[in-house]
Amino acid sequence: MGIEQTVKKAIKKKLNSGKPIEAETLYESIKDYDYISFDIFDTLVKRNVEEPTDIFSIMVKTVGENFREKRIQAEKRARAELGKVEVTIEDIYSYFTESERQKLIELEMDTELKAIVPNQAVADVYRRCLDSGKTIYITSDMYWPKKTVEELLNKNGYSGYKQLYLSSEEQKVKSNGTLFQELLENEQIRPEQIVHIGDSQKGDYEEPRKLGIKAVRIPRHFKNIEFRGDDVNEKIEVNYLNHFINNTFPRPALSVTSGHTPQSESESENSSRYSTDPYYQFGYSQFGKLLFGYVNWIHDEAVRRGIRKVFFFARDGYIMKQAYEACVDDKTTDTRYLEVSRRSLRGPVLWMDCSYETILKMVVNAKLVSLTSVFDGLGLEINNYVGQIKECDLQPDAAFDRSTIESDEKLRKLIETIKPDIIENSKKEYELLKQYLAENSVEGRFAVVDIGYGGSMQRYLQQVLGQLSIEHDITGFYLAVADFYTKNMLPDVKLDLNGYLFDFQHDPNATDTRRSFVGLFETLFLEQGGSVKRYVADKDGVVAERYPYEYEVDGKPTEDLKKIRRIQDGAIDFVRNASSDELLGILSCGPDEYFVGLQSVGEEPTMKELKLFGDISFYDEGMTEKLAAPKSVTYYVAHPKQMKEDFLKCRWKTGFLKRLLKVNLPYQKMYERLRSMG
Repeated sequence: MGIEQTVKKAIKKKLNSGKPIEAETLYESIKDYDYISFDIFDTLVKRNVEEPTDIFSIMVKTVGENFREKRIQAEKRARAELGKVEVTIEDIYSYFTESERQKLIELEMDTELKAIVPNQAVADVYRRCLDSGKTIYITSDMYWPKKTVEELLNKNGYSGYKQLYLSSEEQKVKSNGTLFQELLENEQIRPEQIVHIGDSQKGDYEEPRKLGIKAVRIPRHFKNIEFRGDDVNEKIEVNYLNHFINNTFPRPALSVTSGHTPQSESESENSSRYSTDPYYQFGYSQFGKLLFGYVNWIHDEAVRRGIRKVFFFARDGYIMKQAYEACVDDKTTDTRYLEVSRRSLRGPVLWMDCSYETILKMVVNAKLVSLTSVFDGLGLEINNYVGQIKECDLQPDAAFDRSTIESDEKLRKLIETIKPDIIENSKKEYELLKQYLAENSVEGRFAVVDIGYGGSMQRYLQQVLGQLSIEHDITGFYLAVADFYTKNMLPDVKLDLNGYLFDFQHDPNATDTRRSFVGLFETLFLEQGGSVKRYVADKDGVVAERYPYEYEVDGKPTEDLKKIRRIQDGAIDFVRNASSDELLGILSCGPDEYFVGLQSVGEEPTMKELKLFGDISFYDEGMTEKLAAPKSVTYYVAHPKQMKEDFLKCRWKTGFLKRLLKVNLPYQKMYERLRSMG
């Protein structure tokens, strides 16, 4: 597209753009009229694409690369050469070969029907008009056959109208007023009795007004929701995804009338909350599409490999399993939720190899390692060992830098001192874990699903199954496989790890796209319960014992938990909506395209986004920190060592820097530079 065409297109879009339609306001403007006329496209319904001709780009997936331009030119020729007031779809396809016409007509109609969704606010107004006893007409300039238009309206919930006026049927058009004249004459309606609603400046506003008909023009382009990455993308897959998000995002409904049956007991309340709540919006527009892409990938990979049993690891796997069940309808695959954690799997295998180096490989994950997290990894309660800790010249609140912990002789001495207890506890936990695995049929060939990174839980599980002589063939499907996966690749343990966003096992040159905001990233996947501590026997068998949930106080959810729940509600609602859309399955985006918006928030956050997420608490390895809540610049000038410590502990590095400095700088590049400097 040339510069001139691009400018013209941008101007045209600007002129046809406006604020989101408010159903209450629109209804108030027409409530005094007994007869209501509605336009169809961009009024009653919306296409999930930027331009109507983008439908042809979707068809290209089926009929070949040169189709889009050929179809556009065929319509131009039909309108220029046939001398008709309105052409039909048969007229347009008369410029194609006879052998392909009918097939292409059917494909276009089918693609259009699949790409169209109700325009939510107008749909509410339409229903209110019916409830109020108003007479509804539908008036549209369209080359479609009447039967197909009726199918479209019915599919999108539009029934009860008195008559459908189509330019292709009447050979009269809105754009010169003749179609409105036809309606008035046929229905014996005076112009002042009827109001018309549509999006075209000329056809839906100027022409009916010339006849004395009240006209209400609504915007053709509007944003129900603002989100990162929602700009126009030439790639049809992203184009469709972004418009699907915008067009299906819940909007405030009209207040319920006596004749209207709500979708739920609190339809209006929920819709209003959804439309204004930034956490739900983030879940619907960003987290939801990542989950959608990920769980579809899991299923496709499992089917391709002939895997029919999939275990979702606690806790991150809980929301993943919810998304999988909302999205995948496959009765041949057995999916289960397995309550495991690094803590519950690594403790039972320590007795096999209790060397200091092995222990460090199992318990050291963060840059700064607390002594509390070391004891947690060993399966021991730190408060029971205060005396031994002090004898080794340490304190219970001690912390160690990952780069020097291996040479820390005080910690090494402490581990040697308590080694008998480590082994005894490990063997007890081993027996209970063995029974838990047997009760949950953890054997044979299966896949495991988790947020991933290093594959440590898969490693521990494989070691346990091997020690128990249980046959197993495990494939790991992870959101990501990080470069440190190698620490879990032992001579006797080979791991089949597969990452969705990035995968260093299969691509050593991959890029870790969540490193600078890992805390924000992981927060999205929280299960609504405490981490698995160990296994205990009860009257029904062996069950997981959980730690107290970090996001509850006195049994009540914290404000942070409420925020996370709203994010997850939005995400699952998106997955449900997306799973019912046939074209999203055909127009599948890649991992980077599903992740780009969330990545943008993580790497280059706005101050608004930092306000939303920066103060959420993040719990990991016995430590609690806000995601991105630095002290002031003034404070750090006086306490530079504290800044380094706070930065190292923070799990949203770019957010920390932006919130500290408060100006627009290339924070991701700054983080990468700091990281390269050690």
